[in-house]
Amino acid sequence: MRLLVTADLHFDIERSIEPTRELARRIVSEGGDALLLVGDVCGTQIEPLGECLSLFDAFGGEKMFVAGNHDLWVPAGGDSLDRYEREIPAACRASGFHCLDESPRVIGDVGFAGNVGWYDYSFRDPALPVPLRFYEAKVGPGYAAASGGPLRSLLGDAGDLSPEALAVNVRWMDGEFVRLPFGDVEFTERLAAKLRKQIAAIAPPSRLIVAAIHHLPFREMIRAHAPAPWTFGQAFMGSGRFGEVLLAEPKVRYAFCGHSHRKDEIVLGGLRCVNVGSTYIEKRVERLDI
Repeated sequence: MRLLVTADLHFDIERSIEPTRELARRIVSEGGDALLLVGDVCGTQIEPLGECLSLFDAFGGEKMFVAGNHDLWVPAGGDSLDRYEREIPAACRASGFHCLDESPRVIGDVGFAGNVGWYDYSFRDPALPVPLRFYEAKVGPGYAAASGGPLRSLLGDAGDLSPEALAVNVRWMDGEFVRLPFGDVEFTERLAAKLRKQIAAIAPPSRLIVAAIHHLPFREMIRAHAPAPWTFGQAFMGSGRFGEVLLAEPKVRYAFCGHSHRKDEIVLGGLRCVNVGSTYIEKRVERLDI
């Protein structure tokens, strides 16, 4: 089986549209037995998801998809859980894609499992003196201090905020556009448990399993020595809970992720984990013969 994998196509962003179209033309021309898209295709409007998936109509093999955090962005009044559990699977079905977030898949003797993944702040850098409440709000202390709105309440009496913390003047935009009925830690646990059940269900008939997690499943894949504002963003890169699930089943031999827009690859035991590394203007595809 030849598997083609790409990620982070961001078809709702102008500078990503033509690079994605060119990538789709190359993938369709090259062909393969299976295609896997690892999240972040649309944004607050879901229509670009269907438009992007339709670019692969002529691909002759099986087609699979997992969501990214941007795919869970919704407009004011929207519901990210409804987007995740209903709208995205429906868009996939309409375009001939199997949504792994909804259910796993076995093709021949190869199993496929996966979901969006998420973050529980466990990847945050302990050397950055930012209290947990700012990660939960997805804003840096400096951003909250500059805000004229309710975010200033996060400052309290500012007694636990150093000048280094107040220099973190950034926000993570999931805080603006993701609307879930529970917190990030609970969402992470729900998705890790779901991934574990998927893998257990397909392990018996599978010779090996390929996993797809949009967020990073291993701390080792975090970029080190970044400036403080970017270091704040480490907390939202993923969670080791997913890595634990992947390593618990020996048949999981390959895993693919995206999210950080940084090409990377690590091997842990019998598992090879690859970050596709697409950026907003450079779209990449990984090829795997299994």
